[in-house]
Amino acid sequence: MAHEFWRITLDTNPDFCNLNCVMCEDHSPYADSRAERKSSGSLRPLMDADLLERIVREAAAMGIREIIPSTMGEPLLYPHFDTFLDLCAELGLTLNLTTNGTFPAPKDHQNVEYWAERIVPVTSDVKISWNGVSEKTQSEIMVGTTLEKHIENAKRFVAIRDKWASKHYCSMTMQLTFMRSNLEEIPEMLELALNLGFDRLKGHQLWTHFDQIKHESLRNDLVYASRWNQIVRHCHERVTVHNQTSERRFRLDNFFELDLVKLEDISPGGECPFLGKELWVDPTGRLNVCCAPDQQRKSLGDFGNLNTSKLSELIASSSYQNLMATYQSHDLCKSCNMRRPA
Repeated sequence: MAHEFWRITLDTNPDFCNLNCVMCEDHSPYADSRAERKSSGSLRPLMDADLLERIVREAAAMGIREIIPSTMGEPLLYPHFDTFLDLCAELGLTLNLTTNGTFPAPKDHQNVEYWAERIVPVTSDVKISWNGVSEKTQSEIMVGTTLEKHIENAKRFVAIRDKWASKHYCSMTMQLTFMRSNLEEIPEMLELALNLGFDRLKGHQLWTHFDQIKHESLRNDLVYASRWNQIVRHCHERVTVHNQTSERRFRLDNFFELDLVKLEDISPGGECPFLGKELWVDPTGRLNVCCAPDQQRKSLGDFGNLNTSKLSELIASSSYQNLMATYQSHDLCKSCNMRRPA
């Protein structure tokens, strides 16, 4: 079957993280605790190493070129993360990593340099989650971090990236969630990213998983939405000036203005960036169609499990093909934060 799929995300360890970021659907201080999720039966397991290898090998055989380790939970806490890296090296696949920037060390020998030396040679891009340039903002949004340590870790990782640059270039992205608490710090975050040697500043509008953070959205108040649009213009102007003299072009991702008349629709007419192009697999082998919050994306349908079916069979199924044809009529898709302007 001909297809355009090029990337797959394996949510290997969504319930394992060492931080409590306020916007995280699983680990926020406002989310149910691990104990509560365990007692309710909603705590998800680690992905089995055999399942991991089977999916990666099948994806490679299908022509999928890039693999993303868990974007829910901290991927470096997955006990088989080294296996992940080894498979990418063996099969010629590219890793695309999002990490919370703490570079946790499940084993004594695993520090920032260890991870960098293992990750950089097989990785297209490393996204470090970051949400402020003041200690107060950073630590209050990403509970468990300090700005000083985040900067130190980034410098150490970038140094290894630069050492490898002549053999393999791994771009670095500073990634944030756009919200009221860090809105005024975004221009300074751009300056920090430039100074530290990052290649991109990327963000997403807030998913308001909890009532306690609904006030943080930039999309429910014209004043904040208008201020966001001003900051978007400033950042694009700053990057244009930077790129006139820089050796490497710096990029902004998802920095587009909001339609002040239709704030409920982040991207009027925007297409789904995932269907037919990217896939997700949860730790039990369940195929998912996008990165929407887990309970919400289940409303889109059941697309099968990799323990009982092949990946190629599931993307050819009537369930998946029907969603591709009808997704624009689904309420979840209409409200999706990931669509971009047409």
